[in-house]
Amino acid sequence: MRKVRTYSHDTELVKQRRNHIVKVATELIARRGYNNISTRELAVALGMSTGGLYHYIGSKQDILYLIINFASDLTGQALGRFDERMQNERPSLQLTRSIEVYLEIVDTYRDFHNFVNHIMLSLTVSERRIIYEAESRVVEYFEKLIQHGIELGEFSTDDARLSAHNIVAMANAWANRGWYLKKYYTLESYTGEQVKLVLTQLEKSKTAEIIN
Repeated sequence: MRKVRTYSHDTELVKQRRNHIVKVATELIARRGYNNISTRELAVALGMSTGGLYHYIGSKQDILYLIINFASDLTGQALGRFDERMQNERPSLQLTRSIEVYLEIVDTYRDFHNFVNHIMLSLTVSERRIIYEAESRVVEYFEKLIQHGIELGEFSTDDARLSAHNIVAMANAWANRGWYLKKYYTLESYTGEQVKLVLTQLEKSKTAEIIN
């Protein structure tokens, strides 16, 4: 991961300013498009001078890079919250709580999440890799959790990786298709129904294995 130039030596201040830049830039670019805004317009939206903006970034391209890194940081937050809440619980409860936490984070940052998906094709290969690797870490977490449940006899599936991927895809759908889903579900009801579907599928797999 490359460094983004700054003239400030205050690490905490730089982090705060860049998080603000990411939030405002995401909203502005989502409305206008990346190629249709200038750094001057962004600086005005931030309540800063152009020089003040360049105190924390080196170029306009750095803004996209900061947005991408913010997406990666969200994954780290999710995994950290999983670890905090999942200690010493049964796999089925770990899976339930983990899905709840992940959907909460996706819901909180759904506009940001959709923006990243929207600009994906305009990113460089290395920038896209950051996003892909971040999502892959979440898939791997769910895969290990499901695999642990299989080892303890609580789950059964022939493809733990696909089951894990489907959980992440289901969470992404809440952000990408919220315009439709929110007509019929709250976050809580959507989460509850999805948890039931996931657990039922894993239990069905176990039952089928016993019968066969």
